[in-house]
Amino acid sequence: MFILNSIAPIFLLIALGKLLQKIGFLPDSFFKGLNRLVFWIALPALLISRIGTANIDFPTVSQIILLFTTGTLLSLALAGIVARWMRLPTEKKGSFIQGSFRGNGAFVGLPVIIYTWGALDPRAETLGTVILAPVVILFNILGVTVLLHYSRRKTSVAESLQTFVSQLFKNPLLIGCVVGLGLNLSGMSLPLLVSRPLDALGQAALPLILMSIGASLEFERLRGAASPTLIASLIKVVVAPSLGFLLAGLFNLDHTERMIAIFYLACPAAGMSYVMAEVMGNDGQLAGRIVALSTLLAAITLPIIIALGV
Repeated sequence: MFILNSIAPIFLLIALGKLLQKIGFLPDSFFKGLNRLVFWIALPALLISRIGTANIDFPTVSQIILLFTTGTLLSLALAGIVARWMRLPTEKKGSFIQGSFRGNGAFVGLPVIIYTWGALDPRAETLGTVILAPVVILFNILGVTVLLHYSRRKTSVAESLQTFVSQLFKNPLLIGCVVGLGLNLSGMSLPLLVSRPLDALGQAALPLILMSIGASLEFERLRGAASPTLIASLIKVVVAPSLGFLLAGLFNLDHTERMIAIFYLACPAAGMSYVMAEVMGNDGQLAGRIVALSTLLAAITLPIIIALGV
């Protein structure tokens, strides 16, 4: 019953967002604005508020990051081998590999951790929030590198570096994490007239995130989906968290700390995968299909992961 009560609200909010968008209760322009509000305002406010006041255990955090990074790199390597075995065209390889390892940590991972594991261990919320910064950085570094390598557009080293820096340092999630960490390390506290609005926005962030995901899902993309879509999605939501479970014993982590890394490994492909693939000369249609299918599959795999972890 715990699993149902913890995971069902997440997917019900996602379904609500899709329903409201589908029936035209609100215009598409509203959901585009909502997505921008969440990405640029609400989620950074949550990160600043939570990280700025968190009691951070840096040795533990570093171990969680190491477990997550190892699982991500192994998923990327496996996807590269599979893409070569399948003899995918160059522009499809980039989208396939990116979709196999780049998860939706901010919009799925963090809400799942807070709504599910947070009910079992209060530390989960703090750890999940603090870990998000390295997750964002790693996904950006690896994602941009893979897409540039397989891009149909040949760019110079300078242009590639400019693209990487632009994507990384203009990311509002990273900025929110850095500001929160700076406040935490300096021991500074924000005045109430600033902290209270940040707290309010942070509390609204999670349900808005989930509704935004639902409204942005385009299941029509699944028409004509073929084996690359399915295989990449399975690597993302089945193989990656399985690697996390297998590797967890190698790290000095307790059960909750291991599960934080595993949840981030288990996230479906990030919506940003589609945007980045389009912008950087890869197969955007394949990337979009992987996002949609892996999100559908995550509704099955995440409850199983929770059941295995409890």
